[in-house]
Amino acid sequence: MYEKLKQQVLPQLIAPGSRILAAVSGGPDSVALAHILWRYIQDKQEQKITLVITHVHHGVREESDDEEKMVQNMARDWEIPCLIHRFDSKNYAKSVGKSFQTAAREWRYACWQEDMRKENCTLLATAHHLGDQAETVLYRLLRGSGTAGLAGIYPQKGKLIRPLLTVTKEDILEYCRNEKLPYALDHSNEEPVYVRNKIRLQLLPELQREYNPKIIEALGRTAEVLRWDEEYLEEEVQSAWKRWAILDTEQRVGLRRTIFELPKAILSRLIRRAATLVSGEPRGIAFQYVEQVMASQGQVGWSQDLPGLNIGIDYQGVWFQRADWGQSINESPDILLPSLPVGAHWGEWLPWRDEAGVNWLVGLFCLEKEAEDNDYPGQCVDKVFFDGPGLIRNSEKLQWRYRQEGDCLWLAGLGHKSLKKIFQDAKVPAKHRPVIPLLAMGNEILWIPGVKRGDRYPLEQGKGAVGVLIKC
Repeated sequence: MYEKLKQQVLPQLIAPGSRILAAVSGGPDSVALAHILWRYIQDKQEQKITLVITHVHHGVREESDDEEKMVQNMARDWEIPCLIHRFDSKNYAKSVGKSFQTAAREWRYACWQEDMRKENCTLLATAHHLGDQAETVLYRLLRGSGTAGLAGIYPQKGKLIRPLLTVTKEDILEYCRNEKLPYALDHSNEEPVYVRNKIRLQLLPELQREYNPKIIEALGRTAEVLRWDEEYLEEEVQSAWKRWAILDTEQRVGLRRTIFELPKAILSRLIRRAATLVSGEPRGIAFQYVEQVMASQGQVGWSQDLPGLNIGIDYQGVWFQRADWGQSINESPDILLPSLPVGAHWGEWLPWRDEAGVNWLVGLFCLEKEAEDNDYPGQCVDKVFFDGPGLIRNSEKLQWRYRQEGDCLWLAGLGHKSLKKIFQDAKVPAKHRPVIPLLAMGNEILWIPGVKRGDRYPLEQGKGAVGVLIKC
């Protein structure tokens, strides 16, 4: 077992110069892990890898004191640092209102993160093995997980590594016997009280006896294959997010309505990701809510209230926002602003909603391709014409943006006129002015949709361009 790990697994997980924090409970899995890492460091001294052990005393079982001493003695014999932590896990679980297992796990990982910081460790190693992988896959299958959940435990996630993930429990016990390693047994793991214990003690043995003697290995392979798929899909989602996300803050996230044209595998993940960013819940929203959003097909006006989260669709896109979003900032939640500035691309509609809650679309089109008024997806309110070649020559400078200090329009026979004066002359309420998208070229405004067009780039004979504002 060690030789296989040494040749195939550990070099992929541990870079030269790494300082590893190994979480050691005192059970056979973690003891074997610590010993394997210690051996690897001896065999690869030229790589200058170092090891630190951390042990948590949960204050629950009488044997915990002996286990603590055993881990300390082991670290002393190997001449490596050993950190000991004690805490009242049961009272802690009550204080945070969580189950004992969940609360203790969260406390341990938080403690280990602090250990890594203090000891300047670059990796955290835990002793999850193939049996743990099989339990996890079955546990998530019973809960109804998708590909991401059934991909199981990852051998590496960030700084967390699990070198024994492909090793069976039997191989670990044999390794401890061959190396004469002392270890402790936690007999609470043999009680079918928790769901995971029932899976390990009852369900997996039944599946081995009646269906597949190598069910653990089969579940491990399934998780690995699904992990490959999930890693590929995650790359696709990353790319899709850059293209379809229109607003990304801690309290509010928007996705373009065109996401409903995407394959369900990508669409569902974009929805979950948006919900996770806003709610802070790592698992996102439940499957039935994802289905409801997908079934809406981007219908304007659709909405759904979830605990702590609101999802709604308007002409701009699909919006995920905290339930208290409008109460914590000085903007009304009814004012939906596009993510500006953006390039003024030809033939694309830019959606926005004004202070009065009216939905608009504004766009820039080639004149010969511009549709008739009755072909627009709404009522045409404003149409202005430009010299097409003139705009094309400077297209890299064109952008839609909001009002900035010093903005002005150039008017023939008058020169530059400030936007403030133009807005005043047009009797545009002050509260409406900041949310009107402006067609700009550098520092100069060419068009205020629905208000006024500047006199730059007048339409001449030949190809032209048209700016269109419609009311939805």
